[in-house]
Amino acid sequence: MSRFKFFKQFFFACFLALSFMAVPASAYHSTGKDLGVGAVQCSYILAYQENPKAQEDIRTWVKKFVDQVNEKMSSEKAQTEKPKVVLSPELQWFATLLYCGLDPNQPLVRATMRMIDAEWDKMQEKKEQPS
Repeated sequence: MSRFKFFKQFFFACFLALSFMAVPASAYHSTGKDLGVGAVQCSYILAYQENPKAQEDIRTWVKKFVDQVNEKMSSEKAQTEKPKVVLSPELQWFATLLYCGLDPNQPLVRATMRMIDAEWDKMQEKKEQPS
């Protein structure tokens, strides 16, 4: 009887360990569009910001996402008048960390959109200021 109880506890422990590994990995998969790194919660972005590989992946994803938004907005120029967002790589990285820090429970894609919206607002304010 004790051998059965041991195996039962062993399999339960293995199952529990596998589930803890699978749940964070599932954050990289979205149900709709494939967001990749963009689906990751900002709390993970902030936790791994010093990791060179994670930083490279995050920076690459944010740059591609900003480029996609710029391309999409320029193709629909008749409907919206949004200027292209152009940030240096360092400024973009620190802005990403800033907007992730505002709400660590949000996904990276939402923080990045907030960053883009803030840049659009800043550009609009500059445009409206008298010279």
